[in-house]
Amino acid sequence: MTSPIIRAQVEAMNQRFYDAFGARDLDAMIACWASTDEIACVHPGSTWIRGWESVRDTWEVILSGIGPIAIDVEVIEVVICDPVAWVTCVERVRTAGAPADHASEVAATNMFVLDAQGWQMMLHHASAVIA
Repeated sequence: MTSPIIRAQVEAMNQRFYDAFGARDLDAMIACWASTDEIACVHPGSTWIRGWESVRDTWEVILSGIGPIAIDVEVIEVVICDPVAWVTCVERVRTAGAPADHASEVAATNMFVLDAQGWQMMLHHASAVIA
């Protein structure tokens, strides 16, 4: 059985990631990620992005290129195999902008690893949900 304290830590890191995303805060986003070349990211409709520099650069483009954004996250499952954990969730994303507001639903898996700094993101894999 997983410790409720460890589960709460993983859930808090997952929320920090979405808080940084919603606030369009690059520094807070960078702080969520492990700074290693083993990290990877897939944004909806994108290809695999691997390595610290490439992942950081894509978040810089995304966060500077979007207008106001609201993200509601429904956590589906948290799995912990210490020192690795992953969260599967549904992101409900709303953006405001010209020519119209936009809403989408995204299925995501966020993988974290426990290191000297605490739980750090290793993978964010997001895929649009097609209704």
